[in-house]
Amino acid sequence: MNFDYEIEKINPINISAEEFKVHKIPHSVRKSIALYNKSILNLKVKCADLAINDLKKALSLNPDFCEAIKLLGLCYVYKKDFKKAEKVFKKLAKHNIYSMLANEYLQQLKSERTISKALDTIKNVSSNPEGNRKGKNSFKSISKIKNISGLPKKLAISFFALAVISSILGLIYWKYPSIKTISNKVKNTDIKKNKEVEQPKVADEKNAKINEDYKKLQKNLETTKLELDNEKYKKNISLMLNDAEKFYGDGEPEKALDNLITLKALKLDDAEKSRFDALWNNIKTRDVWTIYNQANSLYKQGKYVEALPKLIKVHQVAPELDIMPWVIYQMGNCYKETNDNKNALALFEKVKKDYPNTQYAVYSQGKIEEIGTKKN
Repeated sequence: MNFDYEIEKINPINISAEEFKVHKIPHSVRKSIALYNKSILNLKVKCADLAINDLKKALSLNPDFCEAIKLLGLCYVYKKDFKKAEKVFKKLAKHNIYSMLANEYLQQLKSERTISKALDTIKNVSSNPEGNRKGKNSFKSISKIKNISGLPKKLAISFFALAVISSILGLIYWKYPSIKTISNKVKNTDIKKNKEVEQPKVADEKNAKINEDYKKLQKNLETTKLELDNEKYKKNISLMLNDAEKFYGDGEPEKALDNLITLKALKLDDAEKSRFDALWNNIKTRDVWTIYNQANSLYKQGKYVEALPKLIKVHQVAPELDIMPWVIYQMGNCYKETNDNKNALALFEKVKKDYPNTQYAVYSQGKIEEIGTKKN
C-alpha cells in the first residue's frame, strides 16, 4: 500500500447528461460529482486545501459519496494530518464495499505515522544537536520502528538503521557538554605545568574525534534517507507505468494519459523512458483527436466541468496542434463558467501572448474585460 500512488491513480468521474436523465440522478448528486472532479484537479496541482473544501461541499450534498470520502482521507494524508485521515477512513470503513480498502488504509496510516515521527526525530537531531542532550531516549523508538507493518523488509531495516543513527547522534551530543566541562576544569585547576599542557590536548583530541564521528554519522544518515526515497520513487514509477499500459490495453487512453502526465515530470531510466515514449506517442498519434472531439462536443453542450479535463490532456500531449489557440481559449472559458476567474484570466492572457494575431486573442480580450466588469 502506497498513499502517493493511491492519490495519483484517482481519476474524475465522467457521466453524460443523458445518463443523468435516464437514471433520474438528483441535481445534488450531480453537483457533488462536479465538486469531486474539481477537487481532483486541485489536488493534482498540489492545492490540497482547495480540494478538501470542495470535497466537504460535495459530502454536504451527498453524504454517502464513498469516493469523495476516500479522497478526503487521502488529502489529509497528503497534508500529514493523520488524525483527521484516520477519522475519515473509519467513516469509509462503515460502507461494506469499501471496508477492506479502508482497513488497509488505516493499517498503512500507522506505518506512515511511525515513519513521520522517526523522520522528525532525525531532522531534529540533524538540525539542533545541542537540544538533543537527552538523545539516549531515542533508543525507545527503535522497538516501534521494528513493528512497522506493510513495509518491505529492506525499508523496515533502513528505518531501523535511521533510528539507531539518530540515537547515536543524540548520545554524542548528550555527552559532548560533559567533555567540554572536563576540559574547562582541567584548564582552571592548579596542577603541574606538564598536566596543564597535556590535559587540554587530550580534551581537544576527544572533541576532534567526536566531531569526526558526527560527520561520518551525518553522511550515513543522508545516504540512508536517499536510499529510502529512491526505493519508494522507483516503485511508484513502476506501478504507474504498469497501470498506464493496462489502461491503454483496455481501451482507456485517457486514464493511461493521467499516469503519463505525472510521469512526464519525473526522472526515468532508459527502460522506463522507452516504455513511456511508446505509450505517449501512441496516444498522441492515434487518440488525441478522439479525446479532443469528445471535449469539444461537451463544451458546445455547456458541460464545462466534463470538458475541461479532456481539453487539459489535449493541451499537454499535443501542444503543437494548429487548433491550440482555440483549445486554450476553451480551457479559459471552462474555468470562467465554473467561477474560477483566476485560472480563466491566466489562460486568456496566454492566448493573447502566444497567439496575438489570431481571432482568439480578440475573443480572449473580450472575456478579460467581461470578468473585470463583473468584479467592479
